[in-house]
Amino acid sequence: MLSVCIPVYNYDVSRLLEALHRLLTASGIPFEIVWIDDASLPEFREKNRLIRQSNTIYIPLEQNIGRAKIRNLLAAKARYPYLLFMDCDSAIPSDMYIAQYIDICQPNIVCYGGCIYEKELKDASFSLRWKYGRQRESLTAGQRSNQPNLGFRTNNFLIDRNVFNTVTFNEAITDYGHEDTLFGIELEKNGFHVRHIDNPLIHTGLESNAIFLKKTESSLTNLLQIAHLLKNNEIDSSRYFRIIQATERLKKLRLKAICTFSFQIFRPVLIKNLLGKHPSLLLFDCYRVGFFCSIQ
Repeated sequence: MLSVCIPVYNYDVSRLLEALHRLLTASGIPFEIVWIDDASLPEFREKNRLIRQSNTIYIPLEQNIGRAKIRNLLAAKARYPYLLFMDCDSAIPSDMYIAQYIDICQPNIVCYGGCIYEKELKDASFSLRWKYGRQRESLTAGQRSNQPNLGFRTNNFLIDRNVFNTVTFNEAITDYGHEDTLFGIELEKNGFHVRHIDNPLIHTGLESNAIFLKKTESSLTNLLQIAHLLKNNEIDSSRYFRIIQATERLKKLRLKAICTFSFQIFRPVLIKNLLGKHPSLLLFDCYRVGFFCSIQ
C-alpha cells in the first residue's frame, strides 16, 4: 500500500530507518522503504550499506544525479500506489506519524505534513539555519493552507502515484533550490491542490552558517533558471516568489541599480553578521534581495 521514498546524500540514515521500520511494521499495512544513495562520500556509504531490514530496497548511485531526478527515480522504483517522501536528515517526533498518513490515503491525494526544529540550539555556528527554520519554515497546517501549493515542500509529503506520474519533478533543474516550489506550481497547473496537516518531521541536518549562506546563493541562482522556465510557459513567476516581487518593485521605483551597488559595498558587513552567533533574519533578507539583484 505505501512506499516510503528517501533520497540519501552524505547522511547516516540508520536511526531514521529503524524508527520508520518499527512504525510501518506496527501499522500492519503492506509497505516498503526505498532509499537511494546519491553518490555520498565513502564513509557514509559504508555505514548505510550495512543496514539490513525487511521490505527495504537500497540503491547506491555512482554519480550524483541531483534533487529532482533522484525523486523521479525513487517513484519509478517504488511499487505501491501511495508514495511518502522523506528527507534523510529527519527524525520522527510522533509514534502516530505513519498512522496519520495512512488515514488520508485516497485517490489524488497530495499532502504535506510540515517541518519542525529542535527547541534549543546546541552550536551557535548553526544559528542562521536554525533561526530561519524555526521562524520561516516551522508553520502550522493552518498557516500553510493560506497558500496551499506554495506551502509545499519535499521533505515530508504523501502523494498518490498517479498524481506523481502526471506531474513529476522537472529534471532540467539540476542545482539546489526551489525545485519544491516549482513542483507545487506544476501541481496547481494540473488541478491538484496540496492538503496540509500537522504531521511534521524534525529537520536534524542543520548546515553551518557559512554553508547555508552558500546554499542560499546557489538557490537564488537556480531561481533565475526557474523564472526563465516559467516565463517560457507564460507563467508569472512573481506570483509565487516574494523575492522576485521585491526586485520587480525595486525596478519600478528605479532603485534596483542602487540596491545592487549598495549590496556590493555592504556585503562584507552583512556576511559578518550572518556568520556570527546572533544573525539577523532582516539582514539575511537584505542579503538575499541584494544578491538576487546583482545576478539578474
